[in-house]
Amino acid sequence: MGSNSDEIEMLCTPPELREIAKTAVTKLLPSKSKSKYEKEYDKFSTWCESKNVTRITENIVLAYFEIMGQRKKASTLWSSYSMLRTCLSINKNVDISKYLKLQAYLKRKSENYEPKKSYVLECEHITQFISDADDITFLAMKVILIIGYCGALRRDELTKMALNDVDLKPDMKRLGLRSLGNILNYDLPTLHINAFF
Repeated sequence: MGSNSDEIEMLCTPPELREIAKTAVTKLLPSKSKSKYEKEYDKFSTWCESKNVTRITENIVLAYFEIMGQRKKASTLWSSYSMLRTCLSINKNVDISKYLKLQAYLKRKSENYEPKKSYVLECEHITQFISDADDITFLAMKVILIIGYCGALRRDELTKMALNDVDLKPDMKRLGLRSLGNILNYDLPTLHINAFF
């Protein structure tokens, strides 16, 4: 769809519904990663301006990914594709998921790609760190590790946690976590720390 059909659609929509639709469009990007999506879209838009691109076509997007592919890994290209697909659909009403040459290019780039193996903390490593590391230097890290390992908080909840959210029980083996205000909209379970730690 081009900009003419967008203009016609806007003219046929009553003003109060236009405002509701505009508000809905602003909520289409995932809230947690909205800044990443916008950054990716801005990079593409800046590149288009520098190349004097007036209309987004498959060849334009393919050229952009070919240039990016010279210095980025296949997994990054797929991530960029996903974010750009969403942003172009929202902002320009362009559906790059229909660009078959682009998809073939991305698949070809992925053929020889071998992802890095992630290191995973084993139970022995955690036990060794908690028992051997110096409490004076590493006490905060130990507490964070125990809370994270026992699964009481998600990553973003852990970073937003404050000292007054923690309620240490007298037996020193139970840790109560209060709801973090409007950060969480559910009550956290009580975390049982084994005597093992």
